[in-house]
Amino acid sequence: MNPDLPRLCTKSAHTPDHGHEGLGYPFRVMVLLAAALALALIWLVAPVGIGTAWTLTALVGTVVLALVWWRTRLLDRAREQSAHVLTALGEATTDIPVKLRTRMPLVLVTGDALSALFDREGEVRHVHLGDGGIWLRVDRMQDLPRLAVAVRQWRDGRAPDGVVLAVVPGQHAGPDGLTQQLRIARQAAADASRMLGTRLPGYVAVYQRLTTGPSEYAVPRWYGVSSSFPLLDAERFGPVILAAENEVQHGAGDSTAAVRAAALASIVGWTQRVVIGALTDRQQPASPWALFGAGWIDCGPASPVATSEANGQVNPWIRDVEMQTRVMRAQASASPLPWPLPEPLIESMPRRHWMSPRMAACAHAIALVACAAAIAFWSAGKNNQTLLTRIGADLAHYRMIPAAHDVAKRDALQVLVDDRDRLDRYARTGVPLRLSFGMYRGTQLTPTLNDAIASYVAPAPPPAVVTLDSMSLFDSGKAQLKPDSTRAMVGALEMIKAHPDKRILVAGYTDNVGHPDSNLKLSVARAQAVRDWLIEASGIPATQFAIQGYGDTRPIADNDTPEGRARNRRVEITLVPDTPK
Repeated sequence: MNPDLPRLCTKSAHTPDHGHEGLGYPFRVMVLLAAALALALIWLVAPVGIGTAWTLTALVGTVVLALVWWRTRLLDRAREQSAHVLTALGEATTDIPVKLRTRMPLVLVTGDALSALFDREGEVRHVHLGDGGIWLRVDRMQDLPRLAVAVRQWRDGRAPDGVVLAVVPGQHAGPDGLTQQLRIARQAAADASRMLGTRLPGYVAVYQRLTTGPSEYAVPRWYGVSSSFPLLDAERFGPVILAAENEVQHGAGDSTAAVRAAALASIVGWTQRVVIGALTDRQQPASPWALFGAGWIDCGPASPVATSEANGQVNPWIRDVEMQTRVMRAQASASPLPWPLPEPLIESMPRRHWMSPRMAACAHAIALVACAAAIAFWSAGKNNQTLLTRIGADLAHYRMIPAAHDVAKRDALQVLVDDRDRLDRYARTGVPLRLSFGMYRGTQLTPTLNDAIASYVAPAPPPAVVTLDSMSLFDSGKAQLKPDSTRAMVGALEMIKAHPDKRILVAGYTDNVGHPDSNLKLSVARAQAVRDWLIEASGIPATQFAIQGYGDTRPIADNDTPEGRARNRRVEITLVPDTPK
């Protein structure tokens, strides 16, 4: 086998050596971490009510349970369906260190004649461990996406390095069946790339007998091109044909080399038109095959003497040669088993940077914590803004209430006291988490609240009033005190002496019997008589006293009955707080 293929790019990338512990990305752990952060934000910091918090908690719990259940079911099903492949991988790589397992290229092989490539001594094998990498057999193209995901899990989060499509023209009865299979392979590779989140480099390996000599004398030789970047045009395959022609020139008349060069030129063109054309046709719905290399080898099943259209056995390439040249190819015997895998194709395989899933999970965890911290800072700022706005509204409401509305004023005052006590408690025991994160500004409001609370002035108590029965003090129609009337005024005198700082208002009242003007004069005269006695008895200056007569204008009972008129004939002594200057 000739390993020296023409290469478009020989640049190699070094894959870093990482530790390997566990399998794959800890998706469920990350989901639980995100849920824990979300619940902490909801209950400790977020500016939401209790009802909203419970609703969000139920939503987070439902989403977490659904994601964990879906991930667990997906992994269990993938492990179950890929158990035989993963078992074969484990057995084949038992002696390979875990670090080397993730560094060695792993290639998925699908397409034709996989048993000829993998089976050894009659034993069905799914894995081949070669010098250049690990080769994994995919019998059903539709299983390619699932196996690619399983391999990524087995390789500790590293996706397969490429996929090789083995094409054996001799196993196809016509171009239609081959085209259909190529489209299936294209769709499978596109699905695998989508599920892995990265483009899988694709390779095409064509197995066809190019010479007619006995297979036991034929030396399998690979001719092809591989690159570390996609092959975009047909000119990339020119060096393949040129390499075969150079062998003819150096072969000293070797007819086998000439036959091989001619057949190779034909099959390269056929591969470009039929195989690569179907894999990269932009009109198909699936993503184009990411072609990074293609190779041809003089190895394959036996070639018939001529095409047999009658029984439907038509080798698409041989049929194409006959149509192009009108020449029928000679019979060629089958190559001995096993056929070689296209190891030279993957020598220039692009090496992707790989990060351990634990490292990726740590980076994602840091990103989640950073996002949670940003939300916490915003929520704390919002909560502090709400606190300042509410206390400001309480202060404005308190100041807006007139002093005359003492009940409402005291209610507003109690709200301010509660606000002040809450801020004092924060200062003593610590600011709650929902107000912290360096956003707390409540301390600045404490002096303002204290000033507002201290500014409250309780209303003056109602004046003390002593009511004296006029009949016990005066004779009917008279304004002179009776000789024994002083006993009735002793209580009033003691009250006045107990409050020397208050002014004394003496007011007289009458019933409605008689003329109103006479009643008014009588009430004034009686008030004056009581005042004069109080001044003399108490020694309080006359400037502390005031008199007022109301006549019959302010009755406290019905004047139609004797009892009512008796109650209306009275003298009231009222102590009034002195008005400050």
